[in-house]
Amino acid sequence: MNFSIIVPFYNEEKNVVKLHKEIIRALKRIKNKHKFQLIYVDDGSTDKTKKELIKLKKSSFSHKIVFHKKNQSQSKAIQSGINESIYENLIFLDGDLQNDPSDINKLISFYIKKKLDMVIGWRKKRQDNIFRIIPSVIANKIVNLLTKSKIHDNGCALKILKKKLLTNINLWGDFHRLIAVRLIELGANIGELEINHRKRYHGKSKYGFSRIFNVVIDILFIKIFYNQKRKPLYVFGNFGLISFLISFLSMTYMVYLKIFESQSFIMTPLPLLTSISFLIGLVFLSIGTITNLLENISNKSNLVKDYSILKK
Repeated sequence: MNFSIIVPFYNEEKNVVKLHKEIIRALKRIKNKHKFQLIYVDDGSTDKTKKELIKLKKSSFSHKIVFHKKNQSQSKAIQSGINESIYENLIFLDGDLQNDPSDINKLISFYIKKKLDMVIGWRKKRQDNIFRIIPSVIANKIVNLLTKSKIHDNGCALKILKKKLLTNINLWGDFHRLIAVRLIELGANIGELEINHRKRYHGKSKYGFSRIFNVVIDILFIKIFYNQKRKPLYVFGNFGLISFLISFLSMTYMVYLKIFESQSFIMTPLPLLTSISFLIGLVFLSIGTITNLLENISNKSNLVKDYSILKK
């Protein structure tokens, strides 16, 4: 079984070299059992991360470095890594040194032994300050409340999964944090394993309380749009048809009152209800059509390589 390891970086100049050495050290212990490809993605860093990545020494493993021209998001960085991956299994971990590369071996063993579709790490003993832990706890509670997920740590970056599971999933914004949730909704067999979590010594965290709001928005998006049985056009189209039906019934009753009860149109609120319902129906259909178009554009945009590559 072979693995492509994807590590996104954003302003992590002091972590690049140390993390690379730790990954190489961890992989050398199991290189006889599996083949590995390393993919490092610089998401438009404004510090010396790019220079540090370029200076990395060539190793015995296949090695690619992807450079975004500008900061696009961690999810897009991971997506770029997926685009360049050559193996059927993917491993993700953060570039901030808080994930321990030595955990890769036990995650792979668990992944293979249990015949899982995905394994996600559980940072049971988190080494973060309270201002990072609290938003994470709240976000996980919200995720598990609104979805089928029972995972303790939905946002853990360290994970292994089958590449084919992401074929029809677009990563953007903070969506990488909800990959497990999305796959659970699709019926994937997912396991969770406790991992080592370390303090951040260099660089700054990119997450805080705003993550809670992002999670709620992303979850609603998954529930409404990413259900394979409910495309955006059909979701809004149904609301539109209901509005049109209300408008039609209102107009029909209005005509009935005029013909059989000799009641003037302007003596009832029915003309207003008819007009508003009809306009709302048009709005819903328009939103559904536009959303469907945007979804198609998004699918095609992931195929466009807006980055440069350095092979080691």
